[in-house]
Amino acid sequence: MIDEILKVLPSYISNEIIRLNCSQNITEIRLRTKCKIIIVCGKNEIVLDCITTPKVILDILLNVSKNSIYAIQNDLNNGFVVIRGGHRIGISGEVVYVDGKIKNIKNICSLNIRVARQIYGCADRILSEIIVNNEFLNTLIVSPPGCGKTTLIRDIIRQTSNGIPSLNFKGKNVALIDERGEIASVYEGVASLDVGVRTDIMSNVNKASGMKMMIRSMAPDIIATDEIGKKEDITAIKEAILSGVKVIFTMHGDSIKSILKNQNIKELLDLNIFSKIVILSNGKVPGIVEKVYDTQTLGGVA
Repeated sequence: MIDEILKVLPSYISNEIIRLNCSQNITEIRLRTKCKIIIVCGKNEIVLDCITTPKVILDILLNVSKNSIYAIQNDLNNGFVVIRGGHRIGISGEVVYVDGKIKNIKNICSLNIRVARQIYGCADRILSEIIVNNEFLNTLIVSPPGCGKTTLIRDIIRQTSNGIPSLNFKGKNVALIDERGEIASVYEGVASLDVGVRTDIMSNVNKASGMKMMIRSMAPDIIATDEIGKKEDITAIKEAILSGVKVIFTMHGDSIKSILKNQNIKELLDLNIFSKIVILSNGKVPGIVEKVYDTQTLGGVA
């Protein structure tokens, strides 16, 4: 699963990771200049003896870009680059602005390599709650960072796109706005992760613009995207609902009360946009559903 990551790392680091004999459980590899490399396995960390140097970071970026960092400059300016297999490498360093826009990120000092992991069937237990009488219900998935909301929405997209025989649910056209490339992880025009046969993907575009573009161009039955919350997102969502499109989104939070603190999300709830809210547990195992709320029963929560 992490073979493509091992290919872009210096060989001595890859060998250290292989010797750990836990590659199937790795979720992140964190490299910080002058610090030891940290391997994240779920909620646990393993600290390697390897020290990250500026040359290590440069070598990784050269490997990722096939020796042409200029070729991935736009990705770097957005703070991350996606490699084959759907794995995402986040960066941090010194930001260079020109005319109020990010022109470059130089002296990159940290890399966070996030392992793309697809879990087939992880949405099985909630599908019957968000698809009722053969109708897909507008759904919001809520969880703290790293608790599986992207993995869950990916499997929901895949199954609703392919069709779900057990529910007698025929596949729908899904428009996926994959702003940060985490859901489908498109690499060179091909989705690295399985999001279904009827899914159209728009990557590297802000969610609001992407939703409007996809409604006009692809006539979707369902729109899906990750981590909503901005004012412009809410305006686009309301327009999508008016056009008759169903929606499924994710956002950060750990409870109904926490998401109500976001006034933009509260506006959507007040308008009864969502029929279901799925809360994921902040436990040791990501992707565990804590509760599925029917929004008609949320009266009095504030």
